[in-house]
Amino acid sequence: MERLVSTRVNTRSSLACLECRTKHVKCDAKQPRCGRCLAYDKACQYTASRRGGLDRAALTERRRRLANKADGQSDKSMAEISLPISAEGVTLGDEAVTGADCMEVFDASLPVLTPVPENCETPNFSHGSLIDDALVKSYYTNFHHLHPFAPPYKHLVQLSQTSTFNFNPLIASMRLIGHIYDTHQWSESLSRAVEAQISQLKPSDAVQVQARLLYSIALFWYTFKAEAKEQMDAAIDVAMKLEMHKKEFAATWGFGDPIMVECWRRTWWMLFIVDASYAGTLGTMNFKTLHVEPTAELPCEDAYYESGMIPIPKTLQDFDSREFDSEDVVFSSFAYLIGATRCAAQVICMSPKRATREHSEAIIQSADSAFDAWLLLLPKDKKPVLKADGTIDELMFQAHLLIHVPLSDLRFNPVEKVSSCAREPPADTPKPDLINVHTTRILKSVNAQIQLLALPVRPFHHTPFTTCMVSEGTLALLSACTYMLKDQALAVARDQIRLTIGCLKAVGSEFDAE
Repeated sequence: MERLVSTRVNTRSSLACLECRTKHVKCDAKQPRCGRCLAYDKACQYTASRRGGLDRAALTERRRRLANKADGQSDKSMAEISLPISAEGVTLGDEAVTGADCMEVFDASLPVLTPVPENCETPNFSHGSLIDDALVKSYYTNFHHLHPFAPPYKHLVQLSQTSTFNFNPLIASMRLIGHIYDTHQWSESLSRAVEAQISQLKPSDAVQVQARLLYSIALFWYTFKAEAKEQMDAAIDVAMKLEMHKKEFAATWGFGDPIMVECWRRTWWMLFIVDASYAGTLGTMNFKTLHVEPTAELPCEDAYYESGMIPIPKTLQDFDSREFDSEDVVFSSFAYLIGATRCAAQVICMSPKRATREHSEAIIQSADSAFDAWLLLLPKDKKPVLKADGTIDELMFQAHLLIHVPLSDLRFNPVEKVSSCAREPPADTPKPDLINVHTTRILKSVNAQIQLLALPVRPFHHTPFTTCMVSEGTLALLSACTYMLKDQALAVARDQIRLTIGCLKAVGSEFDAE
């Protein structure tokens, strides 16, 4: 289901159903069901007449007072910041600003949600309620380690006692995802709460990047693709305006707190990874962060992040020159996932909208070189995905799975059309000798994926973005079963397909993954 994108106008219909109001889209006000609710099979309800209540002018004045009150509270909160602000400034155009200035700079230029109706629930999360919040705990138990960029749970509880940041929108997004894992269902009320909380933030508040990113992931895997893109685009726009991709941003917005400095680094890099994941999953060229040149430092290991013992960060330049190190320097799992994503981004960058034989050959050779280099430079400590304690290094799992996604030139199987992850083959195929070499590479990649999926850790619990990575391997294996494999090799491949389908079902039972 896709959301109709709304546009700002000076007037509005005097009547709109509750569904269209909460989604902030135009309603044709037809009864008993408006056109949008009829098209998307939604329950269509209208509020009762407000005759006898406040007139339009009084309602406008009331909303103005509430908005002024909210702005006053936000300004007061900023005035109460007690943590030291970094002396380093973020360069914005021709002038430098400090962390306190960042809250005011871009209000006029950044995207902002339409104010949520007054009757929409917008809870505030106090220190006590956060400790006892089962949905937040569910988020940290089930999802945080899959995309670890939000503050560690204990630190978030501590931060909720101060007025440094308004984390309510982020917590609202956490509660929605926690609800999904607890009930395996979407919640319209929690979704509205997220939008309500985001609408109360100033457009230049960096917390909305985190909140929108989480909300976008939830929307994306519940097939609200248009809404997910809207949230992702807004998150990227805010991040770019604040120059979150630059080293100075984390130092400035961390306000002297090493954990928050690391948190902002992680936020930028996760934004990049998820942006790439959307492009790869949808097979589109819409990859807004692709050509950004980041100077943000690389994240540390998750264990250090959770403990608060943040080491001196390594840089992207360090990572890109690791082959020249005299000693075997080990980077964090997050850093290797970033490296794997950049390899995949290189393929996306090279891919034309309509591939020819020459394009296919260049892409295949470049991709193989980049992926092989990533694997060959991987230190011994990072090669096993299964850790000594029997748990999986989730970020290395994602990185290995991404590196082994097959760029298939096997014959296209008509059955592949049932999957949204499938791609149409190029009109011209590469030279036969290159096909033979790459077909061998494909089958090795598929087997490497199978080995990852067969690790003795159950239940199969990973980010929903693994579904398309696994699906592409499954489709390549399906094609091999149809056109290449025979006898015992065919029987083994069929068992492998059953394994991958079982893994996909396990992820799909948590999210409405395609």
